[in-house]
Amino acid sequence: MINSKNSGLKSPIEIGILEIRRHIPILYTFMKICKTGNTNVTIFTTKELLKRLEAYDIKKENFNFIIKENSESYHSYLKRIERICNDKIDLLFVNTIHETIWDLLCYITFNPRSKTILVMHHANAWLKPKFVFNFLHMLRTIDTNLSSILISKFVFPKFDAINVIYRPVRDYILKDIGFDKEVFTLPTSVFEEKTFTIKQKDDKLLKIVVPGLIQKHRKNFAPVIPVFENLFKRFKENIELYIPGMPVGRYGKLIYEKFKKMQEAGCKIVMFDSFVPDQIFDQIILEGDIILAPIRIKTRADSEIEEEYGKTVGSGVVYNAILYSKPLIVPSEFNMLKELNSSTLKYKNSVELEKQIEELITNPDKLKKLETEAFRNARKFSLLKLQDYFEKNVLTWLNNN
Repeated sequence: MINSKNSGLKSPIEIGILEIRRHIPILYTFMKICKTGNTNVTIFTTKELLKRLEAYDIKKENFNFIIKENSESYHSYLKRIERICNDKIDLLFVNTIHETIWDLLCYITFNPRSKTILVMHHANAWLKPKFVFNFLHMLRTIDTNLSSILISKFVFPKFDAINVIYRPVRDYILKDIGFDKEVFTLPTSVFEEKTFTIKQKDDKLLKIVVPGLIQKHRKNFAPVIPVFENLFKRFKENIELYIPGMPVGRYGKLIYEKFKKMQEAGCKIVMFDSFVPDQIFDQIILEGDIILAPIRIKTRADSEIEEEYGKTVGSGVVYNAILYSKPLIVPSEFNMLKELNSSTLKYKNSVELEKQIEELITNPDKLKKLETEAFRNARKFSLLKLQDYFEKNVLTWLNNN
């Protein structure tokens, strides 16, 4: 093993994965990909996240877990991780750092001697930090400006490479920004052919799933709500809508109430007003026919710096489609992975969206064709293929550096 940024690799290679915020699917996926015949994998996480991780199909004995103690601050825990990395870890993935003062302050002094890869979720916030001014959101403005200083001067320079979960984001970084370090593209999901017990499909019933939080910066429901108001009037017995994601903020509650009124009027809508457990979330998507992703293209997440879904930030819903081999409906502006084009429908407005869904209801053969393509496309993201990418790209880079 190595513990210096200038040493040569020996077998087995020691990989660390750090996740202390929320991205359990990414943690699970990286665990699967990084655990090869030539690696040992150590997981750094919290008790709460470990409990959620245990719902996934993993063999805990294949991994080493270093868990944050209740008495530890995040800063103290990171310093403990740093000491462990200095002693035994060759490569550390840092999966989630929110672009806020409170998260970034924890990482100012975090600088392990192991090679480090930041899993970057928002390209502009990290690679184009800038001063902003928004009179209506002064606290976020202050936070964004201070965070931009912390990112550019103290935190980001310590990382040796980055990983983006969506390949078009890599294209944007290399072509539009320019970057002199490695940019990898390990995704958030691996397609695994498993046997599930799913109810026999009724060709007369179309089950549409809108996964993820009902949150203003993530989704644009403006063109969606009138579509379902019309569709439920015309095809009330032929359509079901599932929204496995809780409402967040004023916008989320407003959208939730609109669908609630439709539900109370007799429409087949299933919603949740709190966190959706992973097993329930899985089962809903598995039993669904198609995923609708009303992605809000222009967005702001942790900061006041504008991002663009499909260009500077990836969407987890794309990897939901891969994981469960489901066809997708997305806004026409969204930059879809080319591997999923044949199983993706796009819409520019409410009229096009309604037409797309109506055709799926009245023409079951179109849905069957999309489902066949979705399965074929999902297999392009099998564990063996992603591990091959990991070994040929990430581990080769590690060996050369």
